[in-house]
Amino acid sequence: MISPEAIESAIRGAVKDVAGIEGIGRDANLVFRDTGIAPADFLYIFDILSDKLRIDMSDILKTGTYKVMTISNLTEAIRKLEEASANNNPGETGEDQEMRRA
Repeated sequence: MISPEAIESAIRGAVKDVAGIEGIGRDANLVFRDTGIAPADFLYIFDILSDKLRIDMSDILKTGTYKVMTISNLTEAIRKLEEASANNNPGETGEDQEMRRA
């Protein structure tokens, strides 16, 4: 399992890489104009997170609402998605899980 801290770091890194923005509060809504993140940037942010964390980020959009779009809530949604994915792969070894995280 990926730690919540590592997930949050990945989110912040993706936001910085795509939008050049740092220092967003954990509970700031990322889709508000105040953050300066263009809506189209989320396609790239989610793509980076999908690759880095090896999870299907589209599942978060399918099941979540706009409320998921804070760093705190997105971290929790990714953690739950990863947990569900691990539970669906009971034969996965620790090495397999480590490869997904690499």
